[in-house]
Amino acid sequence: MLTTLGLFIGCTREQSNRGEEYFKQGEYEKALAEYNRVLAIKPHDMEVIYNRGRAYQELGNEAKATEDFKQVLKMDPDHVQAHLSLGNIEFKNGDYEGAFFEFNKVVKKYRQNSDALMYRGKANFKLGRIGAALRDYDDAIRINPGNGYAYLYRGALKINRKRPKDACRDFRQAQGLGVAEADEAIAKYCR
Repeated sequence: MLTTLGLFIGCTREQSNRGEEYFKQGEYEKALAEYNRVLAIKPHDMEVIYNRGRAYQELGNEAKATEDFKQVLKMDPDHVQAHLSLGNIEFKNGDYEGAFFEFNKVVKKYRQNSDALMYRGKANFKLGRIGAALRDYDDAIRINPGNGYAYLYRGALKINRKRPKDACRDFRQAQGLGVAEADEAIAKYCR
């Protein structure tokens, strides 16, 4: 009996790992198939549900991704990545209040999460809360000086505030950290 259970667990773990490999290679359909195989055997595996949501998101099926992320949050209301993923879907769809709500949950619980602060800053900016957005970007950079996107978004905010010299410093910092979008911002604003 224990040998059979060990094989069962080993197979589902192997399929889940295979799903992750497919995901890393950008083969989201294959990753999705592997995650579904695992969930057919272990329907409450929270991390596999989350990973399946990521695959759905990459495939453009935001409705299914949202279902999976919400299911994960029912199982673990503090699942950071599920909140961030759900918030990013809401942000993309123009629901900036909903996005702010998801990002803020993470910031309240984990104040030192640079990504959550950066994302909340983006939502604050879209909601017209410029001062709060700037504080979020500043905090994200203070916590993680390697967060290139926080520099990029802070630079965009500074362009909006008509501070091009400060913005260009941020764009160059983002560029130095490998953020490809910074090249376009530099070409457009930093002559």
